[in-house]
Amino acid sequence: MNDIENKLSEISNFQFIHEHLFSSGQPSEEQFKAIKEYGITSVINLALVDADPHLENEDRICLELGLNYFHVPILWDTPSDDQCLLILDLIDHLVQKQMVWIHCAQNHRVASLMYLYRQYYMNIDMPTAQEQFHQVWEPNETWTGLIHAVALQLQGRKATQDLQQSLISPDHFA
Repeated sequence: MNDIENKLSEISNFQFIHEHLFSSGQPSEEQFKAIKEYGITSVINLALVDADPHLENEDRICLELGLNYFHVPILWDTPSDDQCLLILDLIDHLVQKQMVWIHCAQNHRVASLMYLYRQYYMNIDMPTAQEQFHQVWEPNETWTGLIHAVALQLQGRKATQDLQQSLISPDHFA
């Protein structure tokens, strides 16, 4: 592991998702410099700046480092499944051409979304996704409910896509 990778692995609850996607708890200003130096191009922050431990002027710090910055806060006690789907789709779009760092205060919100991302966007089996998720935290009742609600919507999307594919495949007309 090189010096920059060591610095990244020291960030609270750091997780490597895949070669274009990384997650963690709140990075410091120095850690954002290492994130940029590593080659990350976009940062997504899911934490609230007035309630969670946060980095003052994180948006300015990221922008001055030349990082794209997205702040999409998710309420801890009443997370929205629509907002989570938006974030998952944003990540899926960005990682096609960029390296993305997504974080919140402790990586609990993010880990919940990464559990779903691993299953529905990366096609990783549930036990493996769960093992990686539980390295960060065991979700409470609110977040377990959110995960189930979003998973149902993602399953519905996948079923619709599979049906559309089967209707346009050459085998359908045989």
